[in-house]
Amino acid sequence: MRRAEVLLAAAVVLRMAFHAVSLPAFEGPDEPQHLARIRDFARQPWSVAFEGKWVDADIVGSVLAHPCPRPEIGCPSYGSMPGRFNILRALAVAPRSAAPIPNEESKQPPLFYLAAGLPLRLLGLRPDPPAALLYARLFSVALIAIALCGPLRRIFEGHPAAAVAGLIALLSPGAAEAFARCSNDAAVFLWAATVIAALDRRPGPLKMAILLAVGPLLKLTALPIAAFAVAALWLEGRRVAAAAGGAASALVFPVQAVRGWIGSGALELQRQRPAIAETIGGWLAGFAQTAYTLVKAPFWAMGWSLLRPPGPLLAVHLGLLLSFALALRISPRPRRLPAHALAAVVAAAGTVVFAVATRRYFGVWGGVTGWYVWDWSPWLAVAALDVAVVARRFVRPLLVAETGFVLAANVVWFVFASSAYGG
Repeated sequence: MRRAEVLLAAAVVLRMAFHAVSLPAFEGPDEPQHLARIRDFARQPWSVAFEGKWVDADIVGSVLAHPCPRPEIGCPSYGSMPGRFNILRALAVAPRSAAPIPNEESKQPPLFYLAAGLPLRLLGLRPDPPAALLYARLFSVALIAIALCGPLRRIFEGHPAAAVAGLIALLSPGAAEAFARCSNDAAVFLWAATVIAALDRRPGPLKMAILLAVGPLLKLTALPIAAFAVAALWLEGRRVAAAAGGAASALVFPVQAVRGWIGSGALELQRQRPAIAETIGGWLAGFAQTAYTLVKAPFWAMGWSLLRPPGPLLAVHLGLLLSFALALRISPRPRRLPAHALAAVVAAAGTVVFAVATRRYFGVWGGVTGWYVWDWSPWLAVAALDVAVVARRFVRPLLVAETGFVLAANVVWFVFASSAYGG
C-alpha cells in the first residue's frame, strides 16, 4: 500500500472506533437484538444460542435505563441525560427491571454471533450489557481493519486512485453507522472482500465450498456476492470450483430458512401481519421509494433516532453520484460482465423481497437501509473496475469533490449528533 492509502486506512479505523465509543449505547438500530445473539453464544447452552429467541431481561432493562429518542417506551430522553460517550460511563441510575422480549433478529444466520461470542465464552467473561455492547462494536471495527489490511489491499493493488476513492468513501458517516455498531454487516464486508480477492488466486473446489458456505451463514445479503463468484469461476473455466462453491452456498439457504424462519418463529410472526393492500400505482411508488432510499442512505445511514441529513447536503450527495456515473465509460474490454450482471439481478431480487417484507412487517416502503449497500461495496467497487473506466482528466476533480463532501458530511453529522444526544 502507498503512504496515502496507509494513512487513509488508519483514518478509517480511527473514525469507526471513535464512532463506536461516542455513539450512545443502543443507539444503533437493532443493537439490543444483535447483542442478545452474541451473549447467547457467550453464556447460554448451544441449543438456546442457536435458536436465539429472546432478548434477555438485563439487556431490556439496560436499554430502558439509557436515554433514547423514544421516551414513550419507558427510557429517559436525551434532554434529561447526556448520551454521547455514555457507553463508557456508569449509569446514574440502576438498570430497570424488565422481562425478556422476543428477538426479531433470531431469523439471522448464526455464524457472526458465534464468532463474536466465542472469545467471551472461552475466557469466561460475562460483561454487563453496555460493556458487551462496546466489545461488539469494537469487534466489528476490528473486522473492517482486517479487511483493509488483507483482502482489500490485494484487490486494489495496482489501482491507487480506486483505492483512495474507496477509503475516502469509508470515512463517511454512513460507513461508520453501518460497520461501527453491533451487527453482522462488518462480517459480510470482510467475507465479500475475501471471496473477491480469492478469485484471482485460482481457489480449489474445497476452498470455494468453504468460502461460499460461510457467506449465507453470516447474512443473506451475501447471496449476490456468492452468485458473482460462482458465475465468474464458471465463465473462466474453473467449473469444478464453481460447482462446489455454488452447491455449498445453495445448500445453506434452505437450512437457514428452516432455522431462521420456521425454527425461530419469524414465519409465524409474518403470518400475523395483514396483507399488503396497494394499488398498482402504490406498488410502483413503493419500489421507487425503496430504490431512492438505496441511493441516498449509504452516506448517512441513520440510527433509530433518525438524524436526517439536511436537504442541501443530500442534494450534493446525489449530484456527486451523478457526476461519478457520467464520468464512467464502458471499458473496451469489460471483465466478468455476465457474472456482475447476475449478481446485480440477485441483489435486485433480494431488495424487492426485503422491501415487500418491510412493507408488510413495519407498514412502510423504503426501509432498505444504507448498510446493505455497504455489505456489497467490495463487489460494487470491483464491478466498477472490471467493466468501466474513468478518463484521467476526471480522476483528480472527482477525488477532490469526494473528499470535500465527506469532510462536510462528517462535520454536519457531528454537529447534529452532538445537539441531539448531548455531551
